[in-house]
Amino acid sequence: MLVTFIKVDNEAARNELKAIIREIMEEEGIAGSLWKMERMQQECGGRSKQWIVEHVCNHPYVIRNELAFISGKEWTFKAKKMQQFLNDYFPELKTNWKKAAREG
Repeated sequence: MLVTFIKVDNEAARNELKAIIREIMEEEGIAGSLWKMERMQQECGGRSKQWIVEHVCNHPYVIRNELAFISGKEWTFKAKKMQQFLNDYFPELKTNWKKAAREG
C-alpha cells in the first residue's frame, strides 16, 4: 500500500485559481477595465496598430468620450465602453477620421 501526502498551500492555490479565472474572463471580454493595443488589435480582427490609431483612436466618438488615451508611446482603451463602440461603429471604421476631418 502506497500512501502519499501532498501539502497544499490553500492561499497560493486560491490566488492561482483567481488569476486563471480573471485571465479567462478578460479573454472573453467579461472582465477587465482597460485594454492595451494588443487586445485592441484582437478585437479589431488583427488590424495593425497604425490602422487602429487612424480609424479608432481618431474617431470623433472615441475622442469626445475619451475611450482611448496615450501614455508615452502606449495606447490604452476603456474596455467596456470600447467594446460597445466597436459593436456600434465597426462597419464604418473604414473611414480615416483624422484625414476626413482635415479634408472636410
